[in-house]
Amino acid sequence: MEARMERQKGFTLVEVLISLCIFLVVCLSFASALVTSMYLSSYMKHRVQAMYWAQRILEEERRIPFNNIVSQPSSPISLDTRGTFTVTGDDFIGNRIITVTNVDMAVTNMYRKKVQVEVNWTERILGGNVQRQENCSTDIANESQII
Repeated sequence: MEARMERQKGFTLVEVLISLCIFLVVCLSFASALVTSMYLSSYMKHRVQAMYWAQRILEEERRIPFNNIVSQPSSPISLDTRGTFTVTGDDFIGNRIITVTNVDMAVTNMYRKKVQVEVNWTERILGGNVQRQENCSTDIANESQII
């Protein structure tokens, strides 16, 4: 008779539970990194689109006669990012506000206007909405006073 028992091969329940916990922590960290990456990608894409809109509006303001440059209330803007001509989830949709202020002529010895464009949009994040905004500004001088 053989007195010793043969050792069983395989994993114990404790080893399996510990390995599952480690695997779960690694999977959750990858999932968190993926969600963060998707959020940042969407935010940066929309931020670039907002800067594009703001620059476009500033260029339009530079083309109009100096005396016609005035503040404008909020109005909607949109950018068809895929060229589908229909509203999709990929399109940039927001609002723009143009604020014009006169720069003191005594300080600059020239009549100028400061034009600020604010572009607002909403980011959808994990079932919620977050308001974002981008600002651009420039000074426009009265060309008739430039020597």
